[in-house]
Amino acid sequence: MKRTLHFTLIVACVASSGCAARRAARTGFLSDYSNLEPQSEVSYRYIAAGRLEAYSEFIIDPVTVHFHRRSEAKKKVSEEDLTDLKNYMHAALVRAIEDRYEVVYRPGPGVARVRVALTDIKKAQILLNIHPASKIMGAGLGGASLEAELVDSQTNEQIAALVESQLGNRLSLDGLSTWGDAKAVMDDWAGRFRQRLDEAHVR
Repeated sequence: MKRTLHFTLIVACVASSGCAARRAARTGFLSDYSNLEPQSEVSYRYIAAGRLEAYSEFIIDPVTVHFHRRSEAKKKVSEEDLTDLKNYMHAALVRAIEDRYEVVYRPGPGVARVRVALTDIKKAQILLNIHPASKIMGAGLGGASLEAELVDSQTNEQIAALVESQLGNRLSLDGLSTWGDAKAVMDDWAGRFRQRLDEAHVR
């Protein structure tokens, strides 16, 4: 009983000090930060009023890595893993929109360019996530941070932008693999991008 209580207290301490998503940092990747509005300490967003519905074709640029200066992932993530994560984010965006919107490769009228940079990556702590108490408290959650924008493919005018840090879901099993939480966060970002497009196109 004492051991269980001691373990729970340790986990609570870890959770309270280390599992919250970090304040979203800015790296200089976006073409413009001036229009971003805070949604929370870890999320800033901009969507140009009445503009998103004008675009139904999208160039999805290769996802890049542009770690902010506080990122601990710079020296801890292999190039192989980074390549896999960049490809995963790109594929998630394509999957999210391709059944309704067209993915194209040349600029033109009604074509927007999607630019994404991963600015931090956090591994899931699998051993912590195996234990129910630490999993619920979020002590071992992984996650990711990104900067992304949608720009007109001809004028480069910014149509939408996002700067955000996000952790995985405490109630899911994604944290039982090293990059499961990070990939789940990427899927969420891609899904929300699709949701925003759909909302704009039904007006």
